[in-house]
Amino acid sequence: MRNGDVLDGCGAGARWSEATRRTNLKHYAGWLGWLQATGGLDWAVAPADRVTPSRVRAYVRDLGRAVAPITVSSYLRDLKVVTKAMSPDRDCRWLMDMTCRLKSWAQPVRIRRPQGLPAHDMFRTALEELARLTENGFRSPRATLAYRDTLLVAMLICAPLRLRNLAMIRVGEQLEKQGDEWHLRFAGHETKTHQPLHLVLPDALECHVETYMRHVRPAFPGAELTDRLWISAKRAPMAETTIYARVMRTSERLFGTAVNPHTFRTIAATFLAESSPEDALRARPLLGHRRNDTTEAHYIMADQIRASQKVADALLAIRDGPLKHSGNSDPPG
Repeated sequence: MRNGDVLDGCGAGARWSEATRRTNLKHYAGWLGWLQATGGLDWAVAPADRVTPSRVRAYVRDLGRAVAPITVSSYLRDLKVVTKAMSPDRDCRWLMDMTCRLKSWAQPVRIRRPQGLPAHDMFRTALEELARLTENGFRSPRATLAYRDTLLVAMLICAPLRLRNLAMIRVGEQLEKQGDEWHLRFAGHETKTHQPLHLVLPDALECHVETYMRHVRPAFPGAELTDRLWISAKRAPMAETTIYARVMRTSERLFGTAVNPHTFRTIAATFLAESSPEDALRARPLLGHRRNDTTEAHYIMADQIRASQKVADALLAIRDGPLKHSGNSDPPG
């Protein structure tokens, strides 16, 4: 991954995105760790020479006992990518064939939304909880944590971001207010598919984002030291693993079923698909996919800004409803 210069040249992975670098590093480290644990890590042997059919088969079998098939497939895919980058002249056709076979076998498990709980009901429940927490005031750390976590879930329902993008949001960068609207923008180099993403949060969420920014977020220790949107109680931005756990816990409390962050993408796509054929076509830009078949194969079961606005409007038509604050975002008391 060395950038190099005009004389030395650059590494084969120099143009990988930051996300690809992290994933390849993690998965290749897993391969080295397995070699070391099984006594096969000989530092005198070139990296590509360690990648033999018998070892890779054993590696896949051991991985299969610990992780899901789709995860095994991704580890093997990245082992292939890194091996080819290190030794581009080596014949790795057998490894490519094995990777393809494993990918065909490792079909992802279809994720279903919480039974009997459509997206608009989930959104209404989250908004009701945010209103209740605001009415009670933020007199304890527990109350601020509950508000932050409920806002996380509410945002995921109408702006179904990938976990990495959700965690990276910075106030004034990815999240900006324009007039009375809050916009989420991600550049191409920040998304998994390298597609720019631009979503608009619904009016029903506007006052709650304002409340979070004015009263909840500043209550977290160290909030003034970072511009990251989501702050933990440990004087640091929330890590992806922490966001994942809090979304699972909060969704179970609100809906009776733990919903992981990625499942909200399925819920949004399904909601659009069930609304009308025209709306179904908006699922791809909403999720930032390059192709419609990706959306259909992995998310749908039954112009990006238009899609996000459609989800927001159809979820709950409460611009002037009782759940919207009366223009003053200051919490009572």
